[in-house]
Amino acid sequence: MVAALGGALAATPAGKFAYYGARAWLADTSQFHACTPDPRLLCEPGAEAAAKAIAPLLPAAVARVEAAFRMPFTHDVRMFVYATPESFALHSGVAPRAAGAVSLGVVHLAPRLGAATAREAAIITHELAHLHLIQRIGVTGIGKLPNWLWEGLPTYLSGGGGAGGVTAENAAYAIAHGKHFTPEASASLLFPKSAQTYGVEHAMYYRQAALLLEWMDRKDPAAFKRMLAALGQGATLEEALAASYGQPMEALWRAFRAELSTPNGSA
Repeated sequence: MVAALGGALAATPAGKFAYYGARAWLADTSQFHACTPDPRLLCEPGAEAAAKAIAPLLPAAVARVEAAFRMPFTHDVRMFVYATPESFALHSGVAPRAAGAVSLGVVHLAPRLGAATAREAAIITHELAHLHLIQRIGVTGIGKLPNWLWEGLPTYLSGGGGAGGVTAENAAYAIAHGKHFTPEASASLLFPKSAQTYGVEHAMYYRQAALLLEWMDRKDPAAFKRMLAALGQGATLEEALAASYGQPMEALWRAFRAELSTPNGSA
């Protein structure tokens, strides 16, 4: 019975997170070294060229995230740049196909991020937004945020980081035709909802969530800033919405979809 229960728990998102998180925590990082003038970047041997290419993007990305939340990072930013997908996956605790991740207080950048392009800048900013939230409210606070917000907010703040080739127009069309996620206001630690829950691709999920947040920002910029500030201080989404928009998530979602469905409606 105990073994069966343990196996069932290991199959849950929380169980998988714990397993891969433990592997990442135990992974040796002694080989990482400073390889650029920016001490926030540490390289695995073989990743020096990639780190030097993306180093110029870091100051603007940090500034963009701090400006969005209107609060600085609470601790020094650290980034590990990897030479192989396997090493990236081991140390970050995520799948090797990912471009970036945040775990154990560090931003992990996959080896395919090796140029100073807008795509790289967006992904770095996306991961820094994750890091900022973790530094501010901790893992416990993150566990209170619904997954669509956890991924959609960094995607929006970064200008599309994580959404791949899915455009705002693609996302709006899919929402208008019933192929979309539903933004819950609370979260489940053991069974969080994700792109797979709604039968959409991850990039589409990220872009749809970002599109909703972009609309919320445009609808009431002052309320959006108050919401971000409240989230950065540890409020739940329900609490942050009540203090900023004075409306529940369901009402905002209905208004957003209604605007998309009107002639010439756009997010």
